[in-house]
Amino acid sequence: MGKRGKQVHKKHVLFLTEGWLRNRGWSLIPLMAILLCWILMVCIGCGSNGSSTDESTDNKTIVVNSIEDMENPPSGTVTLRAAIERIESGGTITFASALNGKTIRLSIVGSSHSILKGEFYKNFSEYLGFQERDYGKSALYARKNVIIDASSLPDGITVSWTGGDSNKARVLAVYGDLTMKNVTITSGYASYEAITDETQPYTLGRGGGLAVWGTATLKNCTISGNKAEGDLDPGRDRGSLGGGIYANRIIMEDCIVSGNRVTGKGVAGGGIYSVGGADGLGPSMITRCTVSGNRVTGQNTYGGGVFSEGGGRGNNRLLELKNCTIARNLVEDNPDIDEPAGSQYYYRGGGVYMSNGSLSVAGCTIVQNAVTGHPAIFNNKPNMAGGGIAATVGDAHVVEYMEVWLSIIAGNTLNGAPDDLSTGSLLNFFSYGYNLIGKIDFSQILVPIPPWWSLSRKHWPKVGDLDGIEVSEVLSLDNIEYHSLIKSVGTDEGQNVVLWYPPSGRAVDQIPSDAYDYEVNYAIAEYEVLPEKTDDFLNHVLEKLRNDYGSILGTDFGKDFGDMTGVTFYGPGETWPTNPENADWIHFWRDLDDEIGDRLGTVKLGDDFWGSFVSGPLGENIIINVQTHSEWISPFDSDQLGNPRPSGEKGDIGAIEK
Repeated sequence: MGKRGKQVHKKHVLFLTEGWLRNRGWSLIPLMAILLCWILMVCIGCGSNGSSTDESTDNKTIVVNSIEDMENPPSGTVTLRAAIERIESGGTITFASALNGKTIRLSIVGSSHSILKGEFYKNFSEYLGFQERDYGKSALYARKNVIIDASSLPDGITVSWTGGDSNKARVLAVYGDLTMKNVTITSGYASYEAITDETQPYTLGRGGGLAVWGTATLKNCTISGNKAEGDLDPGRDRGSLGGGIYANRIIMEDCIVSGNRVTGKGVAGGGIYSVGGADGLGPSMITRCTVSGNRVTGQNTYGGGVFSEGGGRGNNRLLELKNCTIARNLVEDNPDIDEPAGSQYYYRGGGVYMSNGSLSVAGCTIVQNAVTGHPAIFNNKPNMAGGGIAATVGDAHVVEYMEVWLSIIAGNTLNGAPDDLSTGSLLNFFSYGYNLIGKIDFSQILVPIPPWWSLSRKHWPKVGDLDGIEVSEVLSLDNIEYHSLIKSVGTDEGQNVVLWYPPSGRAVDQIPSDAYDYEVNYAIAEYEVLPEKTDDFLNHVLEKLRNDYGSILGTDFGKDFGDMTGVTFYGPGETWPTNPENADWIHFWRDLDDEIGDRLGTVKLGDDFWGSFVSGPLGENIIINVQTHSEWISPFDSDQLGNPRPSGEKGDIGAIEK
C-alpha cells in the first residue's frame, strides 16, 4: 500500500476509536497519549535492530559507528561486520566521522569456507576453467557487490586481523565486485588447510589481505603486512597466490601495496595477484600506485611485486601499469624445500611477472627489485629471469606483447647481477620512446617467422631510449621518500618501505615541451615463397648482414652456417614453437643471435634491420613486404603524486616529475 493509502487508513481507525469511546462516556485524551507513546516506541524499535537511527532501513547505505568486532552488537551500534552482512548488493558502507583514523581489529572468523571462483583441474591434470572453490577462512565474507567508502574520513579507516599465526584468516573475501576507498587492510593471513573434499583436498591460500572474484576497485587504499601461505609439498591447490590482494580483475588508483609476503612451494604475487579478467571482464589497471617491499618465497616463484595471469588460459587480457613505483620486491628460493634429482624450480619477475596476456608499462619507475635462486636449464630454457620485469618462457604461445614508454627500469638484479627486463616468449616488444633501462634480455622472444607481419618483433630502441643505464644515473638515491610506518619484507627487509624516488641526471628534462605529441615509427615485415620455389630466405638474411654490417661483423659473417636453402617455417599458427618441423628454423635464429653477440647492440636485429629491406622480389624465390607504422604518443599531464607534467620546459622520465 502506498503512502497516501496508509494515511487514509490511520485516519479511519482514529475516527472509529473516537466514536466508540464517546458512546461509552470515555475520554479520548489519556488514551491518545498512551497510543502516541506506543507508536513512538514502535518507530524507534523499527529503526534500531543494531543500527543507528540515521541509517536507511532499505540497507542501501549503512553507516558504521563502532570499531568493535562482535557477532550481535547492541541496539544503536553498527559494526563493519554487521554492515557487510546486512548491506544489499551494490550498497555503500560508510563510517561515522568519530572513526577517523581508527582501527577496526577483527577477531572473529566470519567464514571458515569462503567460496570464490578459481581454476579447476579434473584429476589434478585436466584443466576445466574457473569454478567455485573453497578459499578457507576469512574474517569478513560477502557474496554480493560491496562498496566500502571511507573517503569522508581525512585519515581513513584501518581494518586489521588480530589472529596472527595461531588463528589464520584473510581480512576480507568478496564473491562479487568490491569497491573500497581510503581503507587500510593489514595483518591478514590466508593459508591452505586440509578439508574433506574429494575434488579439493585443501583450501586455497590466496589473498592474504583481500580475495575478490569480480572487479576489485581500490582508491587511496593501503594493503600492507599481509601473508599468504601454501604447502611445501607439490599440489595444484596447495600453492599460494597474492600476499596482499588476489582478484580476478584489479583497478587500483593512488594505493600502497607494501610489506606483504607469500610462502610455500608454488607461489606468486607478493603484493598483487591479478587473474586479469576471466569471465569476460576487461583489462586490469594499476595507476599512481606504489608496490614495494613485498616478497615471494618458494620453489616455483614468480612476481615479487605484481603477478598478471592475463585472464587465464585462452585469454589475452591486458595489465596496465601507469605512473607507478615498483621497488625493492624480492623473489627467492624457499630454504625449507630441497631440490631432489629430477625436480624443477623457477624464479622470475622480481618486480612484475606476466604469465599470459599482455603488459603495458607507462611512466613507471621499476627499480631495485631482485630475483635470487638456484640457476638451472630446464627444457633448454633458463629457470631464472627478469630482476625487474619478466614474461613467461614457454614452448606454446601464451603471452602476446609488452609495451613500455616514459619509464625507468634499472638497478634490478638476478642473483646479484644486473637484469632488468626479460621479454620471455613474447610475440612483440614495443618501445614508445623515452625509456631508461639497464639490461634487456631478448634471448627468449619468439623468433622471426614469415607470416602475420612477424619478422620484426623487437621494436627497440626508439626516440629517447637508452639501455645499459645504472640506477644512480637516473634517480636521486639520497632523497628517497619512505613510508613512516610500513616495514619492508623485500630486499631491504626491516626498513621502512619506499614510496617513490625523485628523478635525477639523465631522467630530468628529457621530453621536449615543443614535442608534446611525438611520433614513433616501427617496421613490420613478412614474406612468402613463390609457387613451386624453395625457401631460401635465410641465405638472404646472411647476405644482407654481410653487406650492411660487414665493417662490424666481417665480410665473411655467417659463412659457417652453410647453405640454408630449404630451411623454412611450418605451422600451425597456435602451436608452431612446439612443432618438431620448426626445430631447424628456430635453431638458426638462436644460433644467429649467439654469432652476432653484442656487436649490433642489445636488440641485435630490430626495426633498423628489417625496415631496410625493400618490398618486392628478394632473389628469384621470395617476395617480401615491408611497411612502416607510426604511433603518435602523448605524454601524461600528471605524475604519480598528481603533480603537473612537465614542471619545467621539458618533462621527466619515470613515475615522478621533479
